[in-house]
Amino acid sequence: LARRVSRRRKGSRRRERARRRLAKARRKAANRRRDWQHQVSRRIADRTGTVVLERLDVRAMTRSAKGTADEPGRNVRQKAGLNRAIAGTGWTAFAAMLECKAANVIHVPAAYTSQTCHGCGAVDAASRGSQAEFICVACGHAANADVNAARNIPASGTGASARRGALAPATPATREISTEAP
Repeated sequence: LARRVSRRRKGSRRRERARRRLAKARRKAANRRRDWQHQVSRRIADRTGTVVLERLDVRAMTRSAKGTADEPGRNVRQKAGLNRAIAGTGWTAFAAMLECKAANVIHVPAAYTSQTCHGCGAVDAASRGSQAEFICVACGHAANADVNAARNIPASGTGASARRGALAPATPATREISTEAP
């Protein structure tokens, strides 16, 4: 639809009609995204007492990679696609919805969460061999890098150490008492 708008002559009725269609499609996508965010944030808030979020600087993450005329950027098209995907997910709006709905929201600094070993707590950039692979240089613990970081975030937010088993399972804030016999 955006290509159709760009191909139409400026000021024409067809361009205005194409522009309205594009706006309608974008509005529908935004409504779907907002509805999903409301549903998931409500589900998370109802099931957990404490929500721990990684404090991401989304504005810095979505900065342009174009660079300048003297020093042009690298992988500009890929970065533009990544920026579009990050902006399209609405992380900041989702976090704001969780803030309103959850009983307790803790924000954890993002620094070193992906370089910390969940097994022993050692922090070393060399443990991150690739984007997906994490092998601790101190204890040899091997895991997917994202899974390892995801385990470190709640552990650091609740004050537990980064060792396995140190984090107790979350207790729901709104517990429903069952009147049925098991």
